[in-house]
Amino acid sequence: MTRNKAFTKLAAALLLAVLAVPGQAVFTKIGMAGLTFLKIAPGRGAAMGDAFVAIADDATATYWNPAGLALLGGREAIVNHIDWVADINHEFVAVVVPTRVGNIAVSVTALTMGTFEETTIEQYQGTGLTFSGTDLAVGVSYARLITEKLGFGLTAKVVNEKVWDMGCTGAAFDFGVHYNTGWRNLRLAMAINNFGPDLKYSGSQLNFTFDPDWEWPWTREPVPGSYLTENFALPVMFRFGVAYDFWNDENGHLTMAADLNHANDVNEKVNLGFEYNYRPLYLRGGYVINTDPGYASDLGWKTGLSFGVGLRVRPAGAFGLKLDYAYRDLARLGSSHRVGLAAEF
Repeated sequence: MTRNKAFTKLAAALLLAVLAVPGQAVFTKIGMAGLTFLKIAPGRGAAMGDAFVAIADDATATYWNPAGLALLGGREAIVNHIDWVADINHEFVAVVVPTRVGNIAVSVTALTMGTFEETTIEQYQGTGLTFSGTDLAVGVSYARLITEKLGFGLTAKVVNEKVWDMGCTGAAFDFGVHYNTGWRNLRLAMAINNFGPDLKYSGSQLNFTFDPDWEWPWTREPVPGSYLTENFALPVMFRFGVAYDFWNDENGHLTMAADLNHANDVNEKVNLGFEYNYRPLYLRGGYVINTDPGYASDLGWKTGLSFGVGLRVRPAGAFGLKLDYAYRDLARLGSSHRVGLAAEF
């Protein structure tokens, strides 16, 4: 492939990303799915405006694109903490181990919400009881290179959400492919995340007792019952991404990335980001473009703005450390700070 032809293909892909943004949203899909903690992005990709599906070359690929795990040549472990809105904390842990038949990874995502005080209509100032809510996802991933340029990956995970004694448990799957064209490290990738059957809540809080209050001779005992809950979908996401190195040598690189993000519970988004590296230091920035102009205008131009920094050191032999920080503007919900520490060994 000549340089001109490759550049033409890159320009065409970026043009399609722009044309994919409609002038108006026909209807809103907000709130159409549950377990939305599965959409909170860990790692350095969050600093790049979530434009990471075609890069995904570290342990966080278990979230972004499992095919990216095939790019790792050694073992890696990562711990990532997100200071989400209010008192909500998001934790992500992943470990990747290469084997002869491919790379295998295990990941755990947990969302904790602290404690809440129970209130009722009669006791609106509190009953003295407290409860908590948690979200959890545990996944196992497998990835390998089919050729030296093409790789694929698959993740199977168990997902759970619980509030007091109400909850749901189910299964979800991620699938991705990654292709390196070989020209200036131009990469194309696609991933489908959180594909799985619908879920529904269950628990003792749905139980009730109905007293018909009938009098003799039709006196009856109170009748036990349970409220029915509707099924809800998982937050399925389809991502298509392009990443391109404007320069890449022994001192560092400058990478630009663009993703198209289609979800079943929110309007389409276009994600743009960059990563600049000079030896141990990394600078990152990005922006998330919402395709609903009215919604984007209500939230303000800063919504979706992100940036971050990173540091890579290798103190001894094959052992290396990575420290990353990311900031994301969340409009009326404030800002989000994310810190990750990874080890290569």
